[in-house]
Amino acid sequence: MTLNCQMCESEDDFAQAGLFLLAHKRDLHPSFTTLEMVTLLYSYVTNGRLVSVRNEENRIVGIGAYYYGTPDREFQDKDVALVDVAIADKAYRGSRVFVQGLLYLVDRVMEGHPEVREVRLAAQEDNAYLRRLYSKFATAGGVREGTHGREVVFHAEINNLRTTLGKFSRL
Repeated sequence: MTLNCQMCESEDDFAQAGLFLLAHKRDLHPSFTTLEMVTLLYSYVTNGRLVSVRNEENRIVGIGAYYYGTPDREFQDKDVALVDVAIADKAYRGSRVFVQGLLYLVDRVMEGHPEVREVRLAAQEDNAYLRRLYSKFATAGGVREGTHGREVVFHAEINNLRTTLGKFSRL
């Protein structure tokens, strides 16, 4: 399976990413509404970045979204990259989509923003699958109140995360 990761840059990239996110909004939380997803997408287009993972047919099979800094600190904490959206098409879960996408994201952060020292990942407190996945390469730190309940925030030093993900991607 060949996967291609890329930053969303063009209007077409954002449109395709938006359609994927809308189609998979319930994967973030069962009560996620279309308006909430459009608002979240707007926030990432204006304040963050979107990464798409595409299959051999150039179809998006995963999206990751992150901020430099955190919204609760008005993006002033530039030593942090916050990933709080990571969605893979159900047919690609358990594959390399997540690791490849996150590794690509970390590489872009390291290239474009060398001041980032820590990556944080947020997972719904009741999402045991995502919490188990994140705990394989990051440490659970705190809990924050999200739009749909409590979220566990994991953290990892960016260089350590890059090394760990590199090992996973070679398996």
